[in-house]
Amino acid sequence: MLFELHCHSTHSDGKATPKGIVEYAKKIGLTGIAVTDHDDIKGGLEAVKYAPEGLTVISGMEVSSQDGHILGINIRKSVPRDLTAEETVELIHAMGGLAIAAHPYDRRRDGVGDLILSVPFDAVEVVNGHTFGSSRDPMKVCEEARIPMVGGSDAHTLPEIGLVTVEYEGDILSAIRSGRTRIKSKPVVQLMLNHGIGIIKRKLL
Repeated sequence: MLFELHCHSTHSDGKATPKGIVEYAKKIGLTGIAVTDHDDIKGGLEAVKYAPEGLTVISGMEVSSQDGHILGINIRKSVPRDLTAEETVELIHAMGGLAIAAHPYDRRRDGVGDLILSVPFDAVEVVNGHTFGSSRDPMKVCEEARIPMVGGSDAHTLPEIGLVTVEYEGDILSAIRSGRTRIKSKPVVQLMLNHGIGIIKRKLL
């Protein structure tokens, strides 16, 4: 089973509606998807309403903490931005959600960096469809610290959805918490091509 953990809709800077995202995820054969708009839970909540049989749809958001971006998965209320990473994770956990450090060492975008070693994240996004340069190898850091690892496309257009997924069995939330996921990623060239086309579409359409 394949799950997309990181994508954006028209409720933030994505080009596709929540309904369009759900329909596309079903079309390409995913078994689950989380809509994670920037600092907005509305897209995730809307996507859940369109969940068809055979596709698990989970609401979430990408929170801009003062320390970097954090994915809140399986939450149904908005988490305020500009809190510390620790406060953000605490609020996500209070809602029964998972807190995932997004692109922690990305050279161009805000990540929490070495806070993955001290803040109780449920997992770290070690493969991100828009990360093409990191200050540290997040996979190596997580392997040494025994932190569960996941990947996500960080999709902003439909063709980007499913480029980086996690393979799992059973319940996706339990699989992430216990580290029983396997990252599935398309080749870097394909990621870069789709990312570039995605940027053009987002600016021109």
